[in-house]
Amino acid sequence: MEARQYKPEDSVGVKNLILSILEKEYPFDRSVYQDSDINDVSGTYCGKGNAFFVVEKDKKIVGTVGIKMETGKNALLRRLFVGENYRRRGFGTALLEKAIEFCKSKNYKEMVFRATDRMKQAMNLCKKMGFVEKEDLRVSGFHIHRFVLKL
Repeated sequence: MEARQYKPEDSVGVKNLILSILEKEYPFDRSVYQDSDINDVSGTYCGKGNAFFVVEKDKKIVGTVGIKMETGKNALLRRLFVGENYRRRGFGTALLEKAIEFCKSKNYKEMVFRATDRMKQAMNLCKKMGFVEKEDLRVSGFHIHRFVLKL
């Protein structure tokens, strides 16, 4: 399986996957996550230093990851999602490897990933790939973890 660059025709599949996961797994965190970026993936993630990747299985979008420039040297890892029935099968790893490769090609020095307590699988995957937890904050009743990968 290979992660690939997002195409405009992926729009509906990406939006359906992310919203279904947010509604099912993070209903109480909804106020923390804005979804304006998934209404315009091309406009949000296709600028200089940004990217959005997907992974497909049987012509269906089953995983996503976005990269957004935070500063000239740092990139934010966003929208790391894999459909429930496709987890623990290498899709998340493929997406993260593609994101890391992209960030290295753009000469970023660090990748930053923020997660809530409920995002255990994503946090574990990031740790496995070399991310280190740098901060553990309480914000508006939420526990936010900040992970960094030095590139």
